[in-house]
Amino acid sequence: MPSPQSCDTFAYIGTESKGSVFGKNSDRPSEEEHEVIRVPSRSYDVGDVVQCTYITVPQVSSTLDCILSRPTWMWGCEMGANEAGVVGGNEAINTLLADELLAIDGRPKERLLGMDLLRLSLERGTSAKHAMITCIQLLETHGQGGPCCNEDTDWTYENSFLFVDANEGYVLETAGVKHWAWERIEPGEYRNISNGISIRTNWGAVSKDIQSICKDNGWWNGTLPFDWKRAVGVGGRAHASLKACGRAAAGLAHLVRMEAECKRIQSTTHLAPSAKWWVEQMAGVLRDEDSGICFRGVSGFCSTGSQISWLPSIVSNDGDNAHFFSGASDPLCGTPYKLFLFSDPCQFSDATHDLGTKKLWNVWRERATKNTSANKSLLNAMRQIEEDSLSYLDLDIIEASFSTFEEMIQHETELLEKDIQR
Repeated sequence: MPSPQSCDTFAYIGTESKGSVFGKNSDRPSEEEHEVIRVPSRSYDVGDVVQCTYITVPQVSSTLDCILSRPTWMWGCEMGANEAGVVGGNEAINTLLADELLAIDGRPKERLLGMDLLRLSLERGTSAKHAMITCIQLLETHGQGGPCCNEDTDWTYENSFLFVDANEGYVLETAGVKHWAWERIEPGEYRNISNGISIRTNWGAVSKDIQSICKDNGWWNGTLPFDWKRAVGVGGRAHASLKACGRAAAGLAHLVRMEAECKRIQSTTHLAPSAKWWVEQMAGVLRDEDSGICFRGVSGFCSTGSQISWLPSIVSNDGDNAHFFSGASDPLCGTPYKLFLFSDPCQFSDATHDLGTKKLWNVWRERATKNTSANKSLLNAMRQIEEDSLSYLDLDIIEASFSTFEEMIQHETELLEKDIQR
């Protein structure tokens, strides 16, 4: 199986009693169509099931209103948020137990994709911890696996997850079909995940059999503190380098820089940075092409979607949870982040709706394949869409009216189509 090569997810928790900021780039095959869908809350009858990408699982009595960013061919999602103020993203990882995902014929056995697990957890989780526990329960009951790409049915992988709310966050990493470990991110802490195992001895809990499995395989001596990454990642090899590297190291450096700048601002102004500042900082991280965090390419892999979320704490009085989606290709090409609020009207009661994002994604994709550059006027219009969205975070205009996410998607699409016709 090929090694994972994409996606970066970030969180800074409880930023100076103001809230949490979350960000993720979804890096997928560049030709794979992506969309942002709204899935309204709904009640279900006893015995109902939900059809995921490959298998069905029992449905719960009710699900939460969600906004999800995903490849169009699958049921699950790469990242998203729910009405309860929980956000999450998943990453592809690889462990020494990866062969458990294969059937006897050597092909991926169809179970729940990591993206299915994420969507189910967001539809059901009322807090970051609840979403993480839900994900573990589904993993243990149904297992993970199956082709993770519509065009390459041999590609499968294990998953890591980052679940965040205004007060805390959780990293959940998996191994094989049903094994797992989790780590809590406390208020004032930051964390990133990037296609690699990252939990060491600081786990909060691990699956019940994983330590004995590692001991039997010689990956852990049973005496030293159980190091999840050293055991399931490199088989306990003492000489292996376990430090973050590549995009993971670059992402961590961004978070360290954000913390230092936050402290500098506080010492200078005696005020904590604003919500808008945190979102702008995260946008800068997700637009970092030099490190590969912003993955760019007309062929191969590309950042096919991007999300930033601001989750204000109750004491901050910074308004509602605010979610910003590119709804299109990588955020460096000119695609602006657009504001989504759960207070946006939901005119459909029991079906998903792509809010116009599928069309927008394809318009941007066509421009990329034709190498169509944006002129200054178009780039300024795109920047204005993003600035209008970010202005929601300014407290002095919190009562102002804003275009809905769907209206902004339509406006952006119209601007692009007019530009093509010139």
